[in-house]
Amino acid sequence: MLIKIFLITCLTFAIIYPLCFWISFNDPLKNNFHKFHIGLPNFVGGVAVVVLLFMNIPLVVKVAVLCWKASLLSVSSYSWKKDYPNPRLFVIPFLLGIFAFYIVQKEFIAPGLDILFFSLLGGFILCSSIFAMNLGHWYLNVHGLPIHHLKRTVYVFWFFLLVRLIGDLYFIVTDKIIIQGDILPMYTFIQRMDGFFLLVALFFGTLFPLMALYFVRGTLEVKSTQSATGILYVILIAVFIGDLTYKYYLIQYGIPL
Repeated sequence: MLIKIFLITCLTFAIIYPLCFWISFNDPLKNNFHKFHIGLPNFVGGVAVVVLLFMNIPLVVKVAVLCWKASLLSVSSYSWKKDYPNPRLFVIPFLLGIFAFYIVQKEFIAPGLDILFFSLLGGFILCSSIFAMNLGHWYLNVHGLPIHHLKRTVYVFWFFLLVRLIGDLYFIVTDKIIIQGDILPMYTFIQRMDGFFLLVALFFGTLFPLMALYFVRGTLEVKSTQSATGILYVILIAVFIGDLTYKYYLIQYGIPL
């Protein structure tokens, strides 16, 4: 269980995180800002690939993740020497990564576009949270940066959280789950002891970040990037708690939230 959660988290992060360069595409950040954000997903993705290669899984899964990692390394190597990478290039490894992740998903969880959608949505939320925190930290080291970079990141983060909230509420109201031969509505399942922690995931992974980002936006209005970064650190911890809980229920019960 823990290995599966670890691999799914690492893969979704490494596949999606380079797309964060789109946030500041029109006015890219300089001073080697991109190098850390290229190296981080490559390292995390590399760890996931190495673990997958040593696992007893079909060869097609290993080939798929190797092809994705090779494409990400190629684009990253080309972009490393630039003043700022072209986000369009990272779309190629992203598309290959979705295909590779779907194959891994079928091996570890179950096939299904709904599972793929919510897994990627969780990845976008986690990546937005990490990128926002890293960007806020960058403001503390490099003075005089335009505040709109961090504001735009917050709005992107907010958007993905709203999508998850709508999707979660829809599935809780309409979906059903089979537990020990009994068919239970999702809203009944979350009232049981074994479903209670879905509420924890909903609070920490969705509701709390949504509310906390309101205060981040308020601090950015007065250009207090240090306070905003502090709140973003807390949000990141909450997102991690929610993300791990969501993945537990996804793997254990096949619940795509």
